[in-house]
Amino acid sequence: MIQYVEEHADDDLTRELLAKVGCVSVRTLHAAFQDRVGESPTAYVRRVRLGKVRAELLASDPERTRVIDVATRWGFVHQLRFAQQYREQFHELPSATLHQ
Repeated sequence: MIQYVEEHADDDLTRELLAKVGCVSVRTLHAAFQDRVGESPTAYVRRVRLGKVRAELLASDPERTRVIDVATRWGFVHQLRFAQQYREQFHELPSATLHQ
């Protein structure tokens, strides 16, 4: 399931879809993620997506790239919440990452 999330991070990965892919119930999925990675499936998907955003920002030209476009492409719709989550995970704003 971890590999599936990594490979399909840009898809709409709901708990129900992940449970279906793993042939388990949503409850079993949640318990498995807690045991294996120490967080819920939703939190794990968010963390993976934030990592994908960071990698894309680091590889992008700041003159041609907007943070909002990259964030939206990876499924982050609420920009303020995205910026807060990004800062919590990477200890900097996404705009700072883009300009590195």
